[in-house]
Amino acid sequence: MSQASRWRLGREPRGYILFLMLVFIPLLGMASMLAIDRTVGELLSSANQVRDKRAFFRADGSATICHRELINRVQVALPTRLRTASGINAIATYVPNDPIGLLVDYASLTGASSGGPLIRPTDNPNTPTDESRTEASLPLAYTVSNTAYSCTLTVVSRGAPVNTGSLLSPQYLFRYRYAVDGIAEEGGVTRQVNLQGTFSVVVQQDSFARYALFSNSQVDGATGNPVWFTSRTSFSGPVHTNGQFNFLGNPSGRFTALADSFSTTARYYNNGSIMTLDAGSNGLIDVPDFGGGFQRGSDNIPMPAPTDADGQRDAALGGASRPNLDGVYVGAQNGLATGGIYVKGDASIRLGVGGPGIAQYTISVKNQTYTVKVHPTTKLIQIGSGPLSNYDFNGMLFVDGLVQSLEGTLQRDSQLSIAATKDIQITGHLAYENFTAGSPPSAEGATNILGLISWNNVRITDAAPNDINIHATVMAPTGEFRVDRYTDTQRGNRGTATVLGGVIESTYGPFGNFAANTGYARNFVYDTRLGRGMAPPFFPTIGRVISTVAGINDRPNWQQTN
Repeated sequence: MSQASRWRLGREPRGYILFLMLVFIPLLGMASMLAIDRTVGELLSSANQVRDKRAFFRADGSATICHRELINRVQVALPTRLRTASGINAIATYVPNDPIGLLVDYASLTGASSGGPLIRPTDNPNTPTDESRTEASLPLAYTVSNTAYSCTLTVVSRGAPVNTGSLLSPQYLFRYRYAVDGIAEEGGVTRQVNLQGTFSVVVQQDSFARYALFSNSQVDGATGNPVWFTSRTSFSGPVHTNGQFNFLGNPSGRFTALADSFSTTARYYNNGSIMTLDAGSNGLIDVPDFGGGFQRGSDNIPMPAPTDADGQRDAALGGASRPNLDGVYVGAQNGLATGGIYVKGDASIRLGVGGPGIAQYTISVKNQTYTVKVHPTTKLIQIGSGPLSNYDFNGMLFVDGLVQSLEGTLQRDSQLSIAATKDIQITGHLAYENFTAGSPPSAEGATNILGLISWNNVRITDAAPNDINIHATVMAPTGEFRVDRYTDTQRGNRGTATVLGGVIESTYGPFGNFAANTGYARNFVYDTRLGRGMAPPFFPTIGRVISTVAGINDRPNWQQTN
């Protein structure tokens, strides 16, 4: 730059300033536009992300709502509606060719289910296709907090239903697979969430075996006097009476599951001044411990009629004619080896294990002893020293007479019911070969199960040991389960009678005397398998139909699809 130019810049800089402005202002504008464009892009992207997330969460929420609807239908609507079924034969109509019909007809409940019954793929239920027998769906739409949700529930059978019980005591197993599609749209963005899983339903006639304790009346059958729940009483399963419960002391019995009575009131000892209250306790004087609640005013559940013994006898005979001579017989029908064990006359019975996989029943009738060995898994039988024969033993041992003595161990693969027209007298421990010892004991996971049904009384005799263990579900529909000479002060306190199973009786048989401290304390431990529908063979049933569900609460497989 010349000296003259430098002089002009110093004296007149406006031209250069204008030049610089003309150069830098456009550059600054371009930079601002780039920044603004980036911000707008980020805002647009953020808005898209918001719409996407909203669509996703609504789709996921819709699928969850639909899944909860399925759970509600299977766990609430189905068992409620099944109580209206005319009997287990009504369920047999879905076996084996219409498995989805069970859910279509029973898995919806007015006021509790959304969207009505499940829908078959065909509009004509009188001429269903194969697909309509195995698949049903339900489109559902919800509005929650002014937000719309929609989903589709589809249930498909995983195979033909099967009878996992017996011909006389069927248990129908239905297996299903479900898919739930939740869909949502937000500003042109659509998201879909898919849930998939499986579940199964076992439907059967309700059994008395599911109770830890059931009685028509909580009184001594011999005297008519109340039998009291005291601190020596403990029940770890459902308890029901068609009469009124009696409570004494604090605590006056411990109940881990629901206790319910037909009576709307309970009787309290009240330090000897007995009173009746519509309440779960008598102040701090008589205080039962209800872990599962106390429901009064429940339905009356009739005991089975004595004629039910005829069906048990026929099951033991397997179609053969009733013999005239005392002895031990195995059933046979038209030359086919099938049935149970029939005993004519008073008998003593000892359960045992005759070797690996072999159940042994030693039965004495009129000074003659019969040894019957049953192979439960290979369906073979051996009487005395005779040869092995093919025999489909159905688990029924019926005694037309008195069981004078009963004790022993039930083999691990065996499922047995012992029924008698007269008393069953327990003279020693009755134990499962396969069980978990402890306090309390448990048969969870085991196969062996024993039922005792007397059409008179079941009695623990003087010959029985102290602290006796009885692994069985005991039933006396017309009598009671009681202890002989329970007030005998010479015998005194006999410890605790632990029953792993349940007790069903007409009147509540006494086990001990709380004032004299004689007899046994009760420790009735519920066999949790009974709560899932397991029962001894040919055990008396209740008129209603029940269901047991597995897998419905398992976490489903989750997938997002666009």
